[in-house]
Amino acid sequence: MKTRRSVQWRALWTLIFTAVFMLVLIIRLVIIQIADASSLKAYARNIHVHKIILPAPRGKIIDRNGTILAMDVPTYQIVAAPKYVSHPAQEAAVLAKYLPFSQSLLKKVLSNNSWYALLDRSVPQSLATKIEQLNLTGISVIPTSGQEYPNGTLASQVIGMVGANGQGLAGIEYEDNKILSGKPGYWIVRTDASGNPLPQWQEAYKAPQPGDTVQLTIDANIEAVAQKWLKWGVKRAHALNGTVIILNPHTGSVIALANWPNFNPNNYYSATPLEMTDYAVQDPVPPGSIFKPVTASAGLGLGLFTPNSMFDTRGYKIVDGVRINDWNPVGWGWITLTRGLEVSSDQVFMDVALKVGVDGMYHYIKEFGLDHPSNVGLPGDSSGIWIPKNQVNAVDLATIGFGQGMAVTPMQMITADSAIPNHGIMMQPHILKAILSPTGQVIKTVKPQVESRPDTPKVAKEIEHMMVLEATQGTGVPAQVPGYVIGGKTGTAQKIVDGKTSSNLFVSSYMGFGPVPHPRFIMLVMINRPIGKLFYGDQVSAPVWQHIASYLFKYWKIKPYAGPDNGSKPFVKP
Repeated sequence: MKTRRSVQWRALWTLIFTAVFMLVLIIRLVIIQIADASSLKAYARNIHVHKIILPAPRGKIIDRNGTILAMDVPTYQIVAAPKYVSHPAQEAAVLAKYLPFSQSLLKKVLSNNSWYALLDRSVPQSLATKIEQLNLTGISVIPTSGQEYPNGTLASQVIGMVGANGQGLAGIEYEDNKILSGKPGYWIVRTDASGNPLPQWQEAYKAPQPGDTVQLTIDANIEAVAQKWLKWGVKRAHALNGTVIILNPHTGSVIALANWPNFNPNNYYSATPLEMTDYAVQDPVPPGSIFKPVTASAGLGLGLFTPNSMFDTRGYKIVDGVRINDWNPVGWGWITLTRGLEVSSDQVFMDVALKVGVDGMYHYIKEFGLDHPSNVGLPGDSSGIWIPKNQVNAVDLATIGFGQGMAVTPMQMITADSAIPNHGIMMQPHILKAILSPTGQVIKTVKPQVESRPDTPKVAKEIEHMMVLEATQGTGVPAQVPGYVIGGKTGTAQKIVDGKTSSNLFVSSYMGFGPVPHPRFIMLVMINRPIGKLFYGDQVSAPVWQHIASYLFKYWKIKPYAGPDNGSKPFVKP
């Protein structure tokens, strides 16, 4: 009897439990169907509906004539999933035949048991197809896009490069990244169980907006020639590096900007810091005697001297008890200011600077734009290094007079001296010519802009004549181009090492313009740390200047016109 009653109680409790469970289940189903319906639908949609970001094609970079310097092209990434690679050594041996990496490095990467490894961020379609046909386990080919530089090393520090994330890393690619990047689009689409898009279930689509085209002021043909002869000059002098800048003094536009050594932005990850630095704007150095036209401008502009003012040169000057030597240890005796610039007497320009005074010199330093970055439109633009005005003593002032005791960038220096062949007017340097839409329509044009007027036309003409004599019968004779009149100034500066002036490390320069009397260009050749017997500016940089200038006259079809005197006639006031 007890057993039967016990069975009945068990059956009852089972029934109650089942009823309660069913009731809870029904309530939960109601909640799911009604209360949680919207959130669950959204959850399901998120699983099967994806927003795919569509990268925007990057804009082009072109030269002043439309030559393509950088463009967006289809490319492919080679990606590995090492966790699925069963035979790392064998696959590494195969991939080493196609990728620019050693077999040992590839084996190390493929053996690390990770889920993801980027083997190569950008390979062309032909190579991607070959790798894909190998059917290697754990190796994938991912289509993407990337920036290609069809001219290789040409103007590499100017153009820069783009990283794997599509962002500019250096040069114009970095400076004008917002212009070049465009705006990405998107594609909202349903996917299957494997995550593959189902185009027939497309829900939304927004096309990417391509980036705009950046047109530079440089001429690719002139750039290539400048680069060629700069390389020749650097190697000839066994130097560390060098820079060439060519400006239009009447507009401030950069016609060429070359550095050596340089790098190939298509393979930038193998470049060294020396190859990637844009020394034209990023590396301030003592300018040496190419600064003397600024000192002369101060002396003439303030009315303290004339081109015929006389100086007693002895090869040195004692300033506050400190002997400062001229580059010529015996001097030239009594010479004029004009002759002083012609032979590049350091003592003459010490005398001028000391007479002008600290306030006067720093006023002209500011007027010539040497106290701030050049603002040419390139990243890393340095403002130079100057002793604070209130800390300048007589020795500092004397050495500043001939281009020592401070540091400026090549771009700052050529911009300052460009006022001389432009009637005393200094233009704002710029490397951006225009911004164009993807279809080629002009969006913005950069117009020439006056930065300052440091010289009167009279003073500028006087200094121009001095620089013509320097190029025709002074230290700049090696820069002469037969049949043409040029003006120029050599420079040989001692480098600053650990805060002290070095006696054996130099910066050798030549600054020149032509053809006179209607100059179309001003060019600076600056070669850093020449080693050996050749280290003066007339020995190292003037020959490079001469080769490039010869090309410019022919390229622009300027016929020879100079007579036997080659521009060395006595100065006649305008």
